[in-house]
Amino acid sequence: MRRVRPAAARAAHAAALALALLALALSLRSSILFLPLLGVAAATMVSPFLEWTAVPDWLRRALPRWHAFLLVIAGLTAWLGRSMGVLLLEPDAIPVVAAPVLVPVWAAFALAPRAFPAGRTLLPAAVAVLTFAGLNPAPEGYGASVLPFPRDGARNAFAEVYLGLALLVVVVLWVSSLTQTGPRWSRRAVVVAAATGSVAVGLAATAIVGLPLLQPHVERAFAAALDQGATGLSGESTLGEIGSLAQSRRRVLDVQTSLPSGGAWLLPAEVFTRFDGRRWSNALAPGRGSSPPSSRDEPTTTVAPGPLRPGAAPSGAGPLVADLGSWFPVPGIEPDGAAPPVQVRVTQARTEEWPLLLPRDPLAVTASSTHLQIDRFGLVRRVAGLPLGQYGAVLGGRVSGAFVGLSPAEREENLSVPGSLDPRVLSLAQSLVPADASQREVLAATVHHLQTRYEYSLSPGPFRPDGDPLAEFLFEKRRAYCEYFASAAVVLLRLRGVPARFVKGLSVGPQSDMGAGLHVVRESDAHAWVEAWLPGEGWVEADPTPPGQFESARGAPGPLRQRLEHARAALAGAWARLVAVGPLAFLRWIGSSVASLVARLVREPLLWLVVTAVVLGQAGWRRLRACREGRRRTRAREREAARVPADLRAHVRDLERRWRACDRPRPTSRGLWEHASSLSTSPRPGARPVPDSLLRAGSEIVRAYYEARFGPGAPPPTGQGQRPRPPQDPT
Repeated sequence: MRRVRPAAARAAHAAALALALLALALSLRSSILFLPLLGVAAATMVSPFLEWTAVPDWLRRALPRWHAFLLVIAGLTAWLGRSMGVLLLEPDAIPVVAAPVLVPVWAAFALAPRAFPAGRTLLPAAVAVLTFAGLNPAPEGYGASVLPFPRDGARNAFAEVYLGLALLVVVVLWVSSLTQTGPRWSRRAVVVAAATGSVAVGLAATAIVGLPLLQPHVERAFAAALDQGATGLSGESTLGEIGSLAQSRRRVLDVQTSLPSGGAWLLPAEVFTRFDGRRWSNALAPGRGSSPPSSRDEPTTTVAPGPLRPGAAPSGAGPLVADLGSWFPVPGIEPDGAAPPVQVRVTQARTEEWPLLLPRDPLAVTASSTHLQIDRFGLVRRVAGLPLGQYGAVLGGRVSGAFVGLSPAEREENLSVPGSLDPRVLSLAQSLVPADASQREVLAATVHHLQTRYEYSLSPGPFRPDGDPLAEFLFEKRRAYCEYFASAAVVLLRLRGVPARFVKGLSVGPQSDMGAGLHVVRESDAHAWVEAWLPGEGWVEADPTPPGQFESARGAPGPLRQRLEHARAALAGAWARLVAVGPLAFLRWIGSSVASLVARLVREPLLWLVVTAVVLGQAGWRRLRACREGRRRTRAREREAARVPADLRAHVRDLERRWRACDRPRPTSRGLWEHASSLSTSPRPGARPVPDSLLRAGSEIVRAYYEARFGPGAPPPTGQGQRPRPPQDPT
């Protein structure tokens, strides 16, 4: 390390890196890295006065590659964690993990400008530090701010700090490049600089400040671009919240089924019974509806709430759900003879406090857990919210036994309507079917009315804040999100005396079908529907949203996306299994999977046909190449025989024989002229020297051979370049 006189470009580079490190330190204020990063940012300002000159060559070559590799890994980790949920590492944790590894690399770039050119190392490093700072915006600890930072509605002054530091870094980097190449204050340069700066400032301001201040649908678009959905469970559900997830591409779970293609299910996550006109909630808020009914309440079906007991695997269990853990048969569910059982394996990205997202009434559930339970709404849950990233089930069952009627408390809970209900809603409910219609007819008429007279839309427009959103949807807008359809159906059914409840969850259908039985379910697949109580049938699912409109609004995946999703789903499933069972059991599973794959391939006659074709093809190709090489050599000897007289060829053969007698044979890889020129050098120890007469004779014979073979002047002068080598065997 030696002291140097700071140059303007070096000072500008150091200032840019120091500002970026300051932004990273501010974003990690609550982390243990805050003070070390502040120290490194301050020390970076001293780097223009010092220079590391003794950089090893291997480090000069390896460090930029290592830096690029780490940046790519960090970017992929952030993208996979945010958009696909493959890794347990959240994007916000990337700066904490990457900073201790990359800060020494950035320091080396700043201290050794001759070994590491700034354009290829230090400038990308400054931009990378700024990007890492944006991954963790530190939502607390900076006081009030006039700008809402776009993350879960948190107000954060770091948006202003980040914007200012980003602008400074961009300006300093531009000034450093200007001072390094020399000032060019022409009119064109000024216009280009002003336009570039304006675009950079506009992009930064729009990404950090502007979009959250615009209308709600623009905020949703920004959240979708960042893949920051907010799917999760809560004690209530507000009208319009599912619409905020319509553009989010965050992956929630993968559903692998034994069906070759197709399949459509509704996966309930929450069930609500009380509605105040805008918000759904439950009478039993603790546990988010997971508490069993009181002792005076009879179970609504033969599937009573309580713990599940481990048991034997059902008859429909196959390799898709094998080795996932213990089996928990669901009491009161028996196989439905009308349809064959279907295997389902679910890989869930974020478990939180969700239940097991499965279709209604599975025959049995398998998971790497010792305790599962069913709540009063029939949802299978973990005990104490234990994480469970992968589980499976066998579908194709139905509730057995006789259904008992609803208790008075449950009937009252599922028939209550808002007190300030618009009178037109009651008139609509009474006009759908005659007064003596059965509850099954009331359900069918209500669902048919909503599916045919209204439109599902991702952009229905804002609803009046002081009005009745349900009446506005039914009689004015006539288009809205799925939760408006479900809420309207529940209210209309309750007004006709049919107990009903609001269900929120995920929809599995054509919009999530990736082929080969794989469904990738994202936050945009959040959906709402209803469950109605019918005598003799129990709780029956019904979806009042117009069929096809929900799926068509999201579009079907293309072939390339399907292949990528299959690869990502395999990776996510393997990761979830590794986390659940540990490394040893995971390695055993890998070994058994490879063994079963090899056994299956061995039994395939097409595989043997392909292997035989490949082996025979390689042998035939080698034979063909050998034949072509033999013909080429034969033609070369024929051409040589036509040009070189027979007596001269005989002299060459005699010359090579005399070289061998002197223990100086010509190697097969060396030409005649090369070997003749090398004989004048000192022989290896123990070898006899070549007589001068043989050297002179050899030189004349080789020169005559070359002139006959290639024309006059063919042998190059001694010590200069060579002519093309003649054939190794002049005979």
